[in-house]
Amino acid sequence: MSTKKENKIAAGIDIGSNSIRLLIAEVENNKIKEIIYQEKATTRLATNIDKTMMLAKEPFKNSINVLAGFKKAIDKYNIKNIKTVATSAVREAKNGIDFINAAKNVGIDISIISGNEEGMLEYLGVYSGLDISLQPLILDVGGGSSEIIYKTSDNEIHAESYKIGVVKMADMFNFKEINDNMEKCSQYIHDFFKNVTVPSYIETFIATAGTATTLAAIDMQMTEYDYTKVNGYKLHINTVKEILNKVYNTPYNERINIKGMDKGREDLIIPGILIILEILNKTSLEYITVSDFGLREGAVVRAAND
Repeated sequence: MSTKKENKIAAGIDIGSNSIRLLIAEVENNKIKEIIYQEKATTRLATNIDKTMMLAKEPFKNSINVLAGFKKAIDKYNIKNIKTVATSAVREAKNGIDFINAAKNVGIDISIISGNEEGMLEYLGVYSGLDISLQPLILDVGGGSSEIIYKTSDNEIHAESYKIGVVKMADMFNFKEINDNMEKCSQYIHDFFKNVTVPSYIETFIATAGTATTLAAIDMQMTEYDYTKVNGYKLHINTVKEILNKVYNTPYNERINIKGMDKGREDLIIPGILIILEILNKTSLEYITVSDFGLREGAVVRAAND
C-alpha cells in the first residue's frame, strides 16, 4: 500500500509564453523515475502581449488545439493525476479567463499560478532530475517571465519572478535581422536587473528552459535532441558567448541549420542568452549547469503527490 503511494504515474502540462509541454512520467519519492510520454509545441502565446495585454487570436487557437491533442494522449494512458499550469502569458492577459474556459471545453483544467508558485514548481522540477549537493541558484528564462530561485541562509526557498522573457524581448528588439539590437537589448536587460542581487554563498548556477537546453544541444551539435545528455550538461561562460555570437551573426533563415537549434527559437535564443549572462555575472561562477527538467516536471511531481 505504501509503495503505491510512493510510485505514481502522473501528467503535467506547462502552458508557457513560448511553448506548451506535456509530460507523463512515473514519480518515486519526488524524483522522475521514468518518462513514459512527452510532447512539445511552440505556439508563442505571449506574442505582442506587452502592447495589447491580450492573447492574440492565432496563438490562442493553436494553443487550444495543442491542449486538445494532449488530452487525447492523457486519456490514452488513462492518467488520473494531472496538473496543468499556466504562467506569464495567461496570467497577464485580459482574455486569460477566455483561454481557461476554452481549455475546459477540450477537457483540460488549468491553474493560473503566481510567479512565486512558478518558481517553487521549477525548484521541485529541477531537483526531480538532478542530484545537487552544492548550493544552487536556479534561473528559468521563460517566454514572458524569468524566475530566480535559491535557498536562503535559513534553508527556505526564495523564488522571485520577473516580468522579462524571450518572447517579450524578441517583440521589443528585432533579432530576425543583423543590426545593433543585441547591444540595446543587453543594456535593457542590464538595467532591468540592476537592483537584483544574489547571495555570495551560491556554489552552482543552474539554467533551465528552452534557451539553456538549446545552448547544450548546440554545443554538442545534436541532430536529434537527447534530454539524457542535456540534463546536467556544463557550459563555460566563454562557450556561451561564442554560441551567442555565432547565432547572432548567422542570417535568421539560416540559423535553423545550426546543429542543435530548436525550431522556433532562432530569434528567441539571443535575448535568452543575454538574460543568462546577466544573472551569471552577478555570481562569481564561470560555468552553467543545464537542467532539462523544470516547471513541467515540477507539475508532474506535484500531481503525483495530490
